[in-house]
Amino acid sequence: MPYRLPATDRPRQHEPSRLLRRLFGIVSIGALVTAPIAALALWLLLTDPVTASAVIERGDLLPVLKALALVVGKALRAAMMLL
Repeated sequence: MPYRLPATDRPRQHEPSRLLRRLFGIVSIGALVTAPIAALALWLLLTDPVTASAVIERGDLLPVLKALALVVGKALRAAMMLL
């Protein structure tokens, strides 16, 4: 006769759906990708609304990259001056 496991009083727990795990993973990755973009757009809108309007009007991201490079360059220059 084969060995049988004893019965328990508690019902067996079901595994969480793999679909929910995948969906949560996809949403998390999407949030990680869009958060820096939203932060950059907000920063640009607050600091340089003329460039932001040019980006919206033309759909060209080059002014954004140029403004970001200038700010990073100024920050690096200021950091080097402290050393």
